[in-house]
Amino acid sequence: MSTQTASVPRTAGRSLLKSAAITAAAATVGNLVIWAIADAAVDVPSRFTPLQPGSVVFMTILGVVLAAVAYKVLAGRSSTPAATFRKIVPIALLVSLVPDVLIWVSDGYEGAAKAETVLPLMAMHVLTAAIVYALLPKGDEAR
Repeated sequence: MSTQTASVPRTAGRSLLKSAAITAAAATVGNLVIWAIADAAVDVPSRFTPLQPGSVVFMTILGVVLAAVAYKVLAGRSSTPAATFRKIVPIALLVSLVPDVLIWVSDGYEGAAKAETVLPLMAMHVLTAAIVYALLPKGDEAR
């Protein structure tokens, strides 16, 4: 009697987890480079917490985790999750810029929210969105 063993495909969860980890690492490194350039170019006040290294790392990872959760939901509901996700990312980027614009125009953080502190934050959002767009769906496309 012969037994056939079907190859077990990689689970979407494991593949997404790997993609999310790679995405988070790449975005974090990229955002820390932006932070380092901004910190070297401008005296960033310590009261402007969004542009402190700990905040940059935490918020970058949080953003990637939220993107991965959104992708997981799409993967369960869409026949084309990668394509759908890539349509949503630019919209999410625009929404993510709203708080930065608001703290800038409201002169938030005791006057520390100026172009030289807010524009690097916006650059981080753009960089993270680009990395999420390019890397997060990769695990799903390989299947």
